[in-house]
Amino acid sequence: MRRSAGAVWLAATIALSACASTPPSLTPSATAGATSPSLSAAPSQAHATLVSGAGLPACTPGAPIASATVTFVADGYAWALSPDATHLTCLFPVADAGPFEWGPLGDRVLLGGLEVKGIGDAPSLAASGKSFEAIAWSRPTGKTIVYAPPGERILRKANLDGSPTQDVTPLTGSRYLSLAYHPSGEAYAFVREEDGLQSIAMSTNTGKTPVQLVFSTVGTKFHAIGFEADGKHLLYAAQHADNHAELHRIALTDTTKAPVMWEGPVGTMILDVRPGLKTGTFAWTTGTSCADSTAMAQTPAGTGPALTDVARPTRAVGWLSATQLLVAIGGCKEPLDLSAVDVVSGAVAELVFGVSAAAVRTPVPTPPARLPAAVATLGSGFS
Repeated sequence: MRRSAGAVWLAATIALSACASTPPSLTPSATAGATSPSLSAAPSQAHATLVSGAGLPACTPGAPIASATVTFVADGYAWALSPDATHLTCLFPVADAGPFEWGPLGDRVLLGGLEVKGIGDAPSLAASGKSFEAIAWSRPTGKTIVYAPPGERILRKANLDGSPTQDVTPLTGSRYLSLAYHPSGEAYAFVREEDGLQSIAMSTNTGKTPVQLVFSTVGTKFHAIGFEADGKHLLYAAQHADNHAELHRIALTDTTKAPVMWEGPVGTMILDVRPGLKTGTFAWTTGTSCADSTAMAQTPAGTGPALTDVARPTRAVGWLSATQLLVAIGGCKEPLDLSAVDVVSGAVAELVFGVSAAAVRTPVPTPPARLPAAVATLGSGFS
């Protein structure tokens, strides 16, 4: 792989072979390459129905209880619902849900146009109309957002305190396709493309000291990435030479091997990755697009579809607890139905039907995992 001018690289140790095209986003309108593709349905606002059969009440914006970790957009508003469907709160109006991705504390959400809406005393950020090819909340508190402006081959960091946006580009000349913050907040990983070749690397949270983790010399494509809760492992999706997908797990302290966690048939892709609240538990969505996707989960108890006996497409939204996964049911441009699925016991709790976007606002595990000693010199503070 060609080195960018001025870049400082540590040795790369994993090389993978060739493969096929980058998968389409999970949604018709999601920004390509976003770290966590938004789970959006049709462009028009959905009219939702609660599991009780009742429609949504008139909106009186308020603050949700801590356990109301299921969130969705419907009827032009964002709502928070508890996983047992007993507490529902209208949060605020939403004109453009965009990524609809909550920060690590679950108290602020990223919307379209790089807008952030906070709950209670949490910070907000006015919409700027900016778009992006990849984006990630900082960890462990979500004071900043790192994003790749489309076509600019740079990374920028937006600060929620209103201070000027910073340039945090690790390697000039690269197109940034996916981003994931380390739980410590001291570093982030990224998928980059340069001269038609892709690789996965990591840098400090200011874009310094880039370290190459995984690379390809003949065209393997890398997609979704995510750090596990222990901060020692990175999950990543790769599309191989015969056009089959594999989900790999690499240790940050030993990049000489990358065990395969799951392997799909030819033609399928891994559309997103959702690390769990405990190491060794994670979910992902596989398929060719939102039209035929399947939510998958791995726990110490085994691996398989999160929902069985469901004819419609399913998508992994995020973790509500160590074993409970929020799953969206519905295809492209369709309203989504949400269920909480215990991936160990198999228990399924239907929650709401006909929403237009969905996310979880479960706080990340605390205290945050530290950056492993072998790469600890990357750190430059928390954000």
